[in-house]
Formats: sequence, C-alpha cells, structure tokens
Amino acid sequence: MANPPFFPESFVAQLKDAVNLTTIVAEVVSLKKAGRNYQGLCPFHTEKSPSFMVNEEKQIFHCFGCGLGGNVFTFLMQYHHLTFPEAVSELAQRLNIPLPRKGIDPPAAGDQSLKEQLRTVQTQAAEFYHHLLLKEKIGQNGRDYLRIRKMDSRIAEEFYLGYAPEGWDRLVSFFMRKKVSLSLLEQAGLIVKKEKGGYYDRFRNRLLFPIFNDRKQVIGFGGRALGQETPKYLNSPESPVFNKSRVLFGLPQASQAIRNHKQVIVVEGYFDLLALYLHGFKQTVATMGTALGAYQIRKLHGLAEDIVLLFDGDPPGIQAAMRSIPLFQQEGVTSRVRVLPAENDPDSFIFQYGAEGFSSELEQAEPMLSFFFNQHIKSVRPRVEDQARMVERLIPHLKVLTSEWEKAHYVGLVSQKLKIPEGILWKSLNKDSPGAKNKGRIEQSLQEEHVSGIEWRILEAMLRLPQAVPLLLNGGKGDLFESPEAKSIYQLIREIYNQKGELDISLLMDRVENQELKNRVSALAIRAFIDQKDEKVFLADLSKRVHLRALQQREKALYEEIRSKEKSGMNEELKVLLARKKDLLQKRKEILTSSTE
Repeated sequence: MANPPFFPESFVAQLKDAVNLTTIVAEVVSLKKAGRNYQGLCPFHTEKSPSFMVNEEKQIFHCFGCGLGGNVFTFLMQYHHLTFPEAVSELAQRLNIPLPRKGIDPPAAGDQSLKEQLRTVQTQAAEFYHHLLLKEKIGQNGRDYLRIRKMDSRIAEEFYLGYAPEGWDRLVSFFMRKKVSLSLLEQAGLIVKKEKGGYYDRFRNRLLFPIFNDRKQVIGFGGRALGQETPKYLNSPESPVFNKSRVLFGLPQASQAIRNHKQVIVVEGYFDLLALYLHGFKQTVATMGTALGAYQIRKLHGLAEDIVLLFDGDPPGIQAAMRSIPLFQQEGVTSRVRVLPAENDPDSFIFQYGAEGFSSELEQAEPMLSFFFNQHIKSVRPRVEDQARMVERLIPHLKVLTSEWEKAHYVGLVSQKLKIPEGILWKSLNKDSPGAKNKGRIEQSLQEEHVSGIEWRILEAMLRLPQAVPLLLNGGKGDLFESPEAKSIYQLIREIYNQKGELDISLLMDRVENQELKNRVSALAIRAFIDQKDEKVFLADLSKRVHLRALQQREKALYEEIRSKEKSGMNEELKVLLARKKDLLQKRKEILTSSTE
C-alpha cells in the first residue's frame, strides 16, 4: 500500500470524502463541462487544445496529452511538488480537519518539517512587519510612503504589506525572543550571516510585499527601499519554499477575478499591480523582476483565455516585451501586448487617466506576434540586404506556428511591411519545414490506450462499469491474468470491493504505487460510454473474449494430456480425451459465431 505508515487509510478516505477534486483543480485550471467530464488545458505540460479531464463522479483526473492521472492527492503532489504526507496535511488544513496524532512516522517527515518550518517563520516575519507598518510609531516611514504612492490602508491589509525598519537586528531580536533557530531564518532568507559571526536583517528600511504561494502561505518577500539603500528592489533569495520562476505576486488575491473575467493582466512592478487593483482591475499579477518562465506561462494559460502583457512606455519596457514573446511561443501560448505611451508605467498612467482611460488603453493591446513583427520590421532600412537579414530572423518565428490560418496571416503582414512577395516567404518557410504536428491528441491517445489483451479488457470493464465488477470478480476470472501489472490491479480491485462492497476508484489510485500504472488506470477509468447500447455491446464482446480465453487454457491443458497418453499407448483414455477435445472445439465455434448484439 502506498500511503501507510504516514496516515491511517481511514483518515485519508475521510479527506477524500470531504473534498471535490473538481473544485481543487478549478483553482488553477479553467474547466468546462464536456459530457460526463470536465475539460481544460493541462497544468503539467504545454498544449493549445485541452486534453486534461476531470471526472467528478469518480474523483479522478487524466491528461491524454502527457498521460498523467490520479486522484486529488496525485494532483496536489504533482502541481505543488509535495510529498504524500504534505499533500494530506495540506488538504486537512484546507478542510479544517485535525491531523491524527497516531500513525505518523516522524522520521519520514524530515523534509516536510523543514519546509513547514520555513513557511512558519516567513509567516511570523510577515506578521511582525505588518504590525509595525500599521500599528507602531516606527512604521510611520512606511505609512508616509504609502500615502505618497496614493495607497490606502485597505490595500495594505489586502496584500498584508509590511515595513522593515532601519537597524541591523530588529528581526533577529524578535526571533531570538521566540527562541527560533537563527540558522533556520538564514535558510528562509530573512537574515544574513556575518563573516565574523552573528547575523543581521536582510530587509532594512524597506516597504515589504509578502509573496504567497498558491495555498496562500507566505514563502518570501519583495522589498522597496525607502532611502538610499541599494538595490531599490530586493527579493528574498531562493529557498526550499521560494522559487521566483514559479510564483507571481498577487496571484492568490487575483485568482477569483481572473476566473470571472477570463483575463489576466501581467505587469512588472509591485506598485503597478497595487495601482491597478485599487482602480478595480483585480485580475492583475506581477512578475518577480524576471521574465515570465515556462511554469508561470502555463499557469496563466490554464487560468485565463486572455493574457495581456503590460509594459512601461520606455526602451527597457519595449525590450522586456520583445524578450517575453519567444517564451510564449516556446510554450505554444498566445497573449496580447500593450506598451504604454512614452514615460508612463501602469501606476502613473492609471492615476493620471483613471480606470476609463486605462480600459481604453487595454483594448488597444495587440496580438503578441503582430507586436513582435511590427517592432522588428519598423527598424529595417529599405535595403535589400537588410530586408533579407530580417526575413532570416523572422522565418523561425513563422515556422513554429501550427495554425495554417495564423501562419498565412503573418506571412501576409511581413510581406506587406517589407514589400517582399509572399511566394518568397512561403518558399523560405517550406524549406526544411518540420513535419505537421500530431492532430487529434485525445482521439489518438484513446486509440493507443484501447487495450487488446483480455486482462486489460477485463480491467477496463471494471473501471468503467460498476455493474461489471461483481460479475468479473467471480468464476475464476483471476486465473486468466498473465500480466503481473494487470494482475496486481485486479487483486487491488478485489480487495477494495470486498472491503467496501463497491469499487472506489479514488481509493484504488491511492493503493497503486507505480505512477505509470496509475496513469494507465486513470486513462481507462475516465472514459465514458456514449449510451447503454454501447455498454451492452462492450460487455457482450468481453464475455465472448473471456469464454474464449478460458477455453484456450482448457484446450492447452488437454493437448498436453493427449500427447502424454499417445506416448504411453493408453488408447481407451485417449478416446475420452479426443472426445473432450471435439466438444471444446464445438464450443469455441459456437462462441465465435454467436452475435454480440
């Protein structure tokens, strides 16, 4: 069994009974009803067409693109990079269900304990800094700066802003009084070790922006200098719980608005985000001072249909926009881009022109490739050699387009702007062009997953049809299994059915230890039949196959016995065996000629 000794199976079952997998997945994936399942873009790999399925009835998911499948614990473990005990603890915390004190194996929770301790001290530091900002005289400097930036206390509360005062050991002293290990604070990136011994605070005289993970736990900070400190913006260093390429500032606060608007606005600065949020554009997130990474792009793609990248109206802003577009292309994700008028950033623009003016600006965001090509082309001088070099630079970006319509559109745009015949561009595109992308991923995967071996056909029936389970557990069907993997699944199904009186597929997922095997089981289980006639045909065909396999086994044993009698010259016994052989052949003929309708 995969889960013990960490938690009793009864406790794990209690959590699963209390949660809806669809709700958990919908926090990070935009799901739409598709028959009996919910469908969306997979959060575990890049795709343009949704191949990720969630079955609410069976409480399982499966992606027909990357093949990953499982239950709520598999999803939490894979998406949040958790161990099984961490996933159980996370779910229990969400549901306000206390963890059992017995049954946990402390040595196995070593890494889990470190991460939880790091998140705990980050939260305590956030509380300390937040209290100083809002309640203490020493926080007046931070409050004054917020007023200068036209931010109110509601924003400070909503984003749990804090203030790190001047001085070298304010936080160090706070945690020393709490008897917290200073080496733990160093691992969390809250303090820095001195060369000659001792520690000092990392953040000093800075307005602090706590960074939350998807589970709304503090994992790090961004700090804006309020004096002459350098750099102007300082982020927490990487740690076991903080990775800048995997988080977005403001996402927990924005997630509901993103789902409601089906849109996300991406800005570069903390105050850009706060200003837009203050004016009602709550579907906004901010990067952590770096370009968006693959993980962040996939996450946003799963949450919103419309991704708008908003950049400052200066050369660095345009350069940042140009750098981001190839990353989106690599992930197969589209977005829109808007560079604000010169000398403006989102913060200053919205305070000057208001929500209405900003909405008008947002509407003018253009498709990322239009922006990308236009920016490149407008710098080209009308000389043949310059145009040729530009074509060579742009061709790779045209080649990766999978939509023929989109490709034709941008070939036309480049042709028009550079005044080059389309035929020349198409000739360059078709040269060494990669083969067409696979189409119909779900249909192809379903065909690949269609099993021919009788063992997997039996399992398929049990996983898809509840009424088939008791029928296929009786009559010695287990003797038909030759594949060790298939036999192990059959035995687990028998155990669960004998225990609960029904097949709990989510529980089966817990007991299947091998992830590849779990993926195959989820692929078979998540599919549904079109109608009852479809079910009857499937079961009738399976019944025929089962009988044929049983006859084959009997025939094999009979042939061996016949050969033995022939060698020993036992003619009378041989006649009986030959008669039985004839009878088996007749039964086989009857089965083969019978109708499955």
